[in-house]
Order: sequence, then C-alpha cells, then structure tokens
Amino acid sequence: MSFLQQQVTEALRSVDDPELGVNIVDLGLVRSITIDGDAVTVIMMVTTPTCPLGTFLSDSARTAVEGRLGPTFAVTIILDKKAVWSPDLAVPEVRARFQKQPSFVASALKKGVSRLLARA
Repeated sequence: MSFLQQQVTEALRSVDDPELGVNIVDLGLVRSITIDGDAVTVIMMVTTPTCPLGTFLSDSARTAVEGRLGPTFAVTIILDKKAVWSPDLAVPEVRARFQKQPSFVASALKKGVSRLLARA
C-alpha cells in the first residue's frame, strides 16, 4: 500500500457509521481506493441499500480525505448502492462483536432510525 493510500485509509478510519459506532474501513464499507496523480476515488457501500445515511457517510468520507490530503487533491466518493454488505466484510474484531451480540446490528439500526425520525 502506498503512502497516499495509507493516508486515505487513515482518514476514512476517522468516519464512523453512526448507527453501528464502527469506522467505515473496519466495517468493510470501503470497497476500493484508487489514486491517479492528484485524483483520489473511493468506492464505498452502505450496510443496507436503503440506508438513510448514505449521503452523510459519503460526504463525511470526502471531508475526511480532503482534510488529510489537502486542497491539491480532487476527491471523489462513489456510493455503490448495489453492493451488498454483510458482517463477513468487517475486520475480525468487528465480526466477533456481531457474533457475540446477534441483535447488535438490529438494535443499532433501530436506534439510528429513531434518532433520524426524531429530527424530522
């Protein structure tokens, strides 16, 4: 992994999925990072195709990467809503958390949706 890819990855680790409280890299939402000169493209997914936080997550990811790399880089975040996420994509520590608490994902999603509805 190049130095720039490491910097992008570390920036993305600062972005947590607010429903699950896990960063998007460890959760397995980042599908790819491509760097071509000063152009950075990140393809990511959400935990469900209808996730109401998709735009929030992609905007947060772009802001984090731009903040880490500076204004000379053009950062594009592509949200692949057709990609299917599963806990198997997460790092082992996060997978273990899901296995120990099978209702963890459901309760976290329920809390997140409740918070969103309360703001509406």
